[in-house]
Amino acid sequence: MQEARDPKEITRNALVGAILGTLCAVAADVLGVQQLLRRPDLILYIPAAFIGAALGVTRLRPLLLIGAGIVALLCVVVAYTPLVSAAATPLIRRDSIPARVDAIAVLSMGVTPDGLMRGETLDRLLTGLMLARRGIAPVMLVSMERRAYNGAPVSDSADLRNVSALVGAATPIIFVDSIFTTRTEALRMLAIARANGWKTVAVVTSPLHTRRACATFEAVGFKVVCVPAAVRGSGLYAGSNAEDKLRAFRSWLYETFATDEYRRRGWIP
Repeated sequence: MQEARDPKEITRNALVGAILGTLCAVAADVLGVQQLLRRPDLILYIPAAFIGAALGVTRLRPLLLIGAGIVALLCVVVAYTPLVSAAATPLIRRDSIPARVDAIAVLSMGVTPDGLMRGETLDRLLTGLMLARRGIAPVMLVSMERRAYNGAPVSDSADLRNVSALVGAATPIIFVDSIFTTRTEALRMLAIARANGWKTVAVVTSPLHTRRACATFEAVGFKVVCVPAAVRGSGLYAGSNAEDKLRAFRSWLYETFATDEYRRRGWIP
């Protein structure tokens, strides 16, 4: 309930509440809450400001300080302790790499508005190309993504092909188009594999994505060798800086919720 006070005091409290609400949204974005909504824009900021302003003029305004304190403390703990490394361990799967598999499957990690692969996609691709150089498979399957930005279709296909050509990949590459989820990657690659009689694939993806991704590929019928890519700035190693640890926490949070969703849908055990 709103308290009866001087209009200037009400305005001041509303402004303070809006600022605190917005700062809570910024901190939540740093921790990865925004990406759980799977929306490219920072849609939390304006609603958080309005909610903060509304709470700021009521007796509930201490909740803003409590919420801001909790979120700020979590940011500090994540950034300056080994918390994220410990939490990430159950999500990482690393299998022994055999001398031979039927194919190497390199999974995608998003496309930028200007049609370039994102940094983690490049890390995955480079790891896959290194495996190919070792001669463990006669072919590579590489995911391509298409997204719409401002109504215009965008794909990282040209960038993927350019980088692959730049390193002079000797192993033939089959680009798997129109990938949207790990599940669609597995199904599209399965169709190609069945047409060629392939059963065993080395799945290359980011460390925190390995357990869910490899379980997804196994669930559709593949025999899987799980290979975590060498991700730069992963935040999972001793000596990682605060920025990298926060980035790792965002990935951990996303994978935790995504794994639960895949289990509820019956896509993984």
